[in-house]
Amino acid sequence: MPRSQLIKLHLYVAAFLVPMLFIMSLSGILDLLDIEGEVIKTQIYSTEQDALDFKSLTLHQDVRKILRHIKADTDFTKIKIKKNKLYTYPNYTRHYAFKKKANRLNIYEYIPSLQWKLMALHKGNGPAIYKIYQQVFVYGLFFVLLSGLWLGLTTPALRSKTLLVFLAGIVFYLFLVNL
Repeated sequence: MPRSQLIKLHLYVAAFLVPMLFIMSLSGILDLLDIEGEVIKTQIYSTEQDALDFKSLTLHQDVRKILRHIKADTDFTKIKIKKNKLYTYPNYTRHYAFKKKANRLNIYEYIPSLQWKLMALHKGNGPAIYKIYQQVFVYGLFFVLLSGLWLGLTTPALRSKTLLVFLAGIVFYLFLVNL
């Protein structure tokens, strides 16, 4: 591939990846700062009948049946149970929690903020098409990094500076790994 075409391809792929890189970096920084976003939590149903057995072999169907009964969204892909609480997933969109306390079953609707959605996507809780996009992103980023390094190393005016910065990056990474 001619150098000019590689440069154009490098720039186009990099430009295409910038929005996701920006959003992933932003959500990662917010996570490091323990800023997760907000979820509006609303109790939408309560009953004294213990209408749900968390150990049932038909748990998914049972949850869907209850959600249909209370006219709530039944579109979920999986369920997680933590102690006496059951959560529907995905959690990057409207989801539900079923909480048992004594003989009472309370159902809560959770509506995540944009920041919460971005954090859930950052952690890999996205739809199938988003997961495919993440894979394309990883391969694209790998291409951009390698092509950028190659372009820097094969440009006489940039070769020594690129090599110096690249080696400094390796040394710094090894330093951090060995802390």
